[in-house]
Amino acid sequence: MKTPGNLKLMTQLKSWLGQVMKYGTFALLGLAGASAWQWQQLESIQPPPAQPTVALLQDTAQDAFRDQATQRLSQAIQIPTVSHQAPVSVEAQKNLTRTFDALHQFFQTHYPLIYARLQPERQGNSLLIRWPGSSPEAEAVLLAAHLDVVPAQDAEAWQHPPFSGAQAEGFVWGRGTLDDKSTALAILEALERQLAAGLQPRHTVYIALGEDEEVGGEQGAVSLARLLQSRGVKLAAVLDEGMVVVPGSMIGLQPPVALIGLAEKGYLTLKLRVDQAGGHSSMPAKETAVDVLAKALVRLRQSPLPARLVSPSDQLFAWLAPEMGGFRRWALANLWLTEPLLLAQLQQKPATAALVQTTVAPTMLQASDKENVLASEASLVINLRVLPGDSPEQIRTHFAQVIADDRVKIETLSPGFSGKASAVSRTDTPVFGRLTQTIRQSFPAALIAPSLVLAATDSRHYEKLSENIYRFQPVFLSSEDLDRLHGRDERISVDSYLKMIGFFEQFLINIQGLDALSERANIE
Repeated sequence: MKTPGNLKLMTQLKSWLGQVMKYGTFALLGLAGASAWQWQQLESIQPPPAQPTVALLQDTAQDAFRDQATQRLSQAIQIPTVSHQAPVSVEAQKNLTRTFDALHQFFQTHYPLIYARLQPERQGNSLLIRWPGSSPEAEAVLLAAHLDVVPAQDAEAWQHPPFSGAQAEGFVWGRGTLDDKSTALAILEALERQLAAGLQPRHTVYIALGEDEEVGGEQGAVSLARLLQSRGVKLAAVLDEGMVVVPGSMIGLQPPVALIGLAEKGYLTLKLRVDQAGGHSSMPAKETAVDVLAKALVRLRQSPLPARLVSPSDQLFAWLAPEMGGFRRWALANLWLTEPLLLAQLQQKPATAALVQTTVAPTMLQASDKENVLASEASLVINLRVLPGDSPEQIRTHFAQVIADDRVKIETLSPGFSGKASAVSRTDTPVFGRLTQTIRQSFPAALIAPSLVLAATDSRHYEKLSENIYRFQPVFLSSEDLDRLHGRDERISVDSYLKMIGFFEQFLINIQGLDALSERANIE
């Protein structure tokens, strides 16, 4: 799950709207007449009607299934499939493989119909499942999730041990309950139930469970995508993690908001290096390697990359504008006029600046390893999350022009990442229509809006297989859940997990009614 920044973003959007009300009113009133016709047009816009709830194949709230599914999630959380940043020792890699062996054996034991009828393929520590459709010409859909988790720091400070899978207070506790092992388990649960019900899909469904999303996905999603590509697979759409359902109160609305990631920012890491004569600290030069590097960093921080409102961020505001009231509604509906104010306010907070700007984050500094020795080499690693429309080449050029010092060498790191933001997926496809339908069935009170995912997910590795990649995890997260993601006391409520299973079961039902992708029809 890659939502922490986006949750903060939603909170700060409420702050921005308040600023519009406080400071923008008098400045904009003089121009209001010029957009009166847009106001009248907006008044006629009505929110899309909620889809009626459709009964699932079986009630996931049944006591027997509820207890069994919860117990299976608990057991899976107890298998610590922790990814570590390379380099990893040979022994550590062997231990990780043994851990994944246990997880895959767990899958075989608890999802017998999947293994008997569909014969999943283990690729390294990842898993690929193909549920063949009855119509060869019907386009396939892929559901993605990842099996690895991040390390659990300060394990002794957790309310329940991070790999205990404890069931307490209506929750399952442990690393992976939110990010993202619960999604993988929910998909398998839904598929096993549909096989038990004797369903035969018309569209082929692929399920791809990667092993190393948390460290880039090179062994997992990259390998799975290449395998599918070598088999000539083309996908109508991919559904992966990325965004969730959040409280509407975070942006001044009453209903919750289901955010669907249409794109994600690019991932680029640059290294600044200065090589210069070292020496003894008792006789420092007027400008050491560290001085040169520090000045370069200051210049970069003083000259950020330009802020822009691009897709799908602009769609976020367009979809939510009809749900707002009064002046806020007018302000969001008239971004042609209020965009400068919006950009200025968004740039005041880190979480919202990330929505409209390529972010520059200095993360790793290295110089001398002794207190009385001047460094002969000083380096700084900078991680950037790239806004759609910016390119690595443009960013490097910007860095070179701003630093304006040939002594500072710029190197590109971040293997496995192109650096570019993903393409922006369409909202007028049949799969998107089925996705929104399923969200309304599972979260009938929720509004729906497209968004930009600020972090990186496995989904980018499937871009050669599909033009339409949607990033949504069917779980409601309060603002209080934010610190649990990659943090302490990660947990998911049993009710939320059962709803997640129901969501994927219903989505698998809904997509079997897809029209041909070429029709590009909106489905409501």
